Amino acid sequence: MPFAKLDRDLIVREAVALLTQEGLGAVSLRKIASRLDVSVSSLYWHVTDKETLYALMSASIFRACIDAVPPARSWQHWLHEFGLSLWDAQTSIRDARQLIVVSRPRVGQIEETLARILGALDALGLPADDALVAQRSVQALVTGWTTLNAARPDAEASDRASFVTALDVLIAGWHDHLGARTVVAATS
Repeated sequence: MPFAKLDRDLIVREAVALLTQEGLGAVSLRKIASRLDVSVSSLYWHVTDKETLYALMSASIFRACIDAVPPARSWQHWLHEFGLSLWDAQTSIRDARQLIVVSRPRVGQIEETLARILGALDALGLPADDALVAQRSVQALVTGWTTLNAARPDAEASDRASFVTALDVLIAGWHDHLGARTVVAATS
């Protein structure tokens, strides 16, 4: 591959493909360079080290999850679809949970991604402070659930239905919590 055609996005896409096919242990700059038919030193122009690569991969997967959320009619619907998108990524991308654990977000990544999430939820009527905690609770539920499932040899894809029930209960709890808080504020 000519050096001019090589860019960070291509490297990250190839790394995520390698992750999906062979797992996190197989992801190395040397292997990615081989798959792209370039020298390892060519990759260093775009990705300085494995830690940076992991952060870029994690951010790419997370952005794809946000992009997969369809237009929502309410913040509850948005959180539900966001949870399903995260579930799909964490159950279809091999070692996605391990990547979450080992990657350290780069400066600016968290802020940019969080702004997208909070903007979407705010437009649907969920204030930023509540949206921040609500979306984190959805992320925690998904990652916890998929991690526990991965540890169970008898877990099946049909467990998705149980997850969806738990997700909907979590979101209903947020709805009830916010409604109760509004009632308390109105009577104070």
